[in-house]
Amino acid sequence: MGRMTQKFSLIDATYALRAALAPLVARQMAIVHQMYTALEPLIEHAEQHPEVWEQWRRERDAEAQIGSCHCLCGLHREQAEGVCTGQAAPGAAVRFDSPSVGRVDVPMCRPCAAATMERRAPTLA
Repeated sequence: MGRMTQKFSLIDATYALRAALAPLVARQMAIVHQMYTALEPLIEHAEQHPEVWEQWRRERDAEAQIGSCHCLCGLHREQAEGVCTGQAAPGAAVRFDSPSVGRVDVPMCRPCAAATMERRAPTLA
């Protein structure tokens, strides 16, 4: 029992945590600044050309009408692992023959639709 115990200091722990987080916060601020610098010309252009925002809104509304990507990623994982955007794209539906309901157009994001068509290519030839 000759061991000495060090008294816990909340103030010391707080300063140690602050010192540990300082580089992380500095890096995050640098990233935010880079993002702002990259977006600033786009924002200025869009402010001068309101049709840009209107086009963006129309595209988002069209995507919302379609909904999410309904890909079967397990079928084309080797061609498209990690590329699914999760949001179906206009014109990117892939037609499937369903035994229960017949032909069905399945909405997909562009990367998943491309991977599905790539996978099908050998069977279509």
